[in-house]
Amino acid sequence: MTEAPEIPATLEERIRNWSIYAPWLQQSTVEHWEEIRAHAPIVRSEEHGGFWILTRYEDIEWAAKNPDIFSSAELTVPHRRIFHEKLIPIQLDGDVHRKWRQTLAELFNPSAVNHFTPQLRQATIDTVEPIVRKGRCELISEYASVLPSEAFLIAFGIGREHLKAFVDHKDWLRRVGIPSARTDEELRAANKPLWDFFGAAIDRRRAEGTEGRRDVISRLLHASYDGRPPTRDEMINALFVAMLASLDTTSSQLGLVFRYLATDPEAQRMVVESPESIPRIVEELIRHEPVSTTGRVVTRDVERHGVTLRKGDRVLMSWGMAGRDPDVFTDAGRVDFDRQVTRHLAFGAGPHRCLGMHLARRIIQLAVEVWHERIPSYHLTPGTAPRHHYSPALGVFDLDVTVGAPA
Repeated sequence: MTEAPEIPATLEERIRNWSIYAPWLQQSTVEHWEEIRAHAPIVRSEEHGGFWILTRYEDIEWAAKNPDIFSSAELTVPHRRIFHEKLIPIQLDGDVHRKWRQTLAELFNPSAVNHFTPQLRQATIDTVEPIVRKGRCELISEYASVLPSEAFLIAFGIGREHLKAFVDHKDWLRRVGIPSARTDEELRAANKPLWDFFGAAIDRRRAEGTEGRRDVISRLLHASYDGRPPTRDEMINALFVAMLASLDTTSSQLGLVFRYLATDPEAQRMVVESPESIPRIVEELIRHEPVSTTGRVVTRDVERHGVTLRKGDRVLMSWGMAGRDPDVFTDAGRVDFDRQVTRHLAFGAGPHRCLGMHLARRIIQLAVEVWHERIPSYHLTPGTAPRHHYSPALGVFDLDVTVGAPA
């Protein structure tokens, strides 16, 4: 058995040594976050050259709604440059970001999601049926990681034969590449085959023609950015970013949603007996199960709560953890499917709010609905325990479940 990492002895040490990759934070992130939030609204870690941490909902929302002060140029702490160019649109600010949002927004709006929903539902059915026959599964690799990748391929008009390659690369980039690559150039080299893949997909679609097609690549070929067509490299960039954003965070959220449901037979019964309640059940679990953490860079000196953030300082923003703030949500640590206020920040806030949130919600709702239509009762497999991870997308590495009620 692997020995548990040593937790820093004092609160001051835990704050000073905070990092999304710190071994001692991987298995029990939420309890330590709640500790620093109770301590102060803004704290400072000295890891990775030093950065500030906004711990409370109101301050995270304030920063998100003031992008002129908090730039998105560096999205993680530590920041890794996976391309030579900034990522479109998430690393852009000001008018450039606004214009790209206008270009890309209609590709992911509710109408587009509705168009692909029948295919998404069928892909979900195809994914869950083998689990029904087996009677058990490792839910992350067999369900939570597969469905967002299936949805991406469907929405972007890419063949399902590429599914495994997408899942493998996403997992490698988040779990190994970004945390462990020695240089950014090493990361960029590892990403080049996928960059070339998207370029070939664009060229192939252009040659085939786009008439009657509503997939993202076809529509992007007819899009306009600032009065001109996007370049081939710009389209590849945007497609790569959409892949990362849609696959990793949605997979992590699905894993956490099912980790909770697998331990709550009453919640399972509610889903089965009242499927119309699935949207609010999912929304409450998105609030309760924090996923995304990103970074910002301060563009000018600003003071908040008596703390002066200097130009060039980096800031860690945990969007998911904001949903656990007791100043905003009554009994925030408890799951309440009748909760009246679910104004969480899981998809961000302000001009950088997640473009893919409609697709992410639909994937999660379908995953819960289709699973419970075929597997109305299930539980964590005895003798197993989920292994957690923090990183930019908090979640679980594995989740072993068995069909049926516990013996």
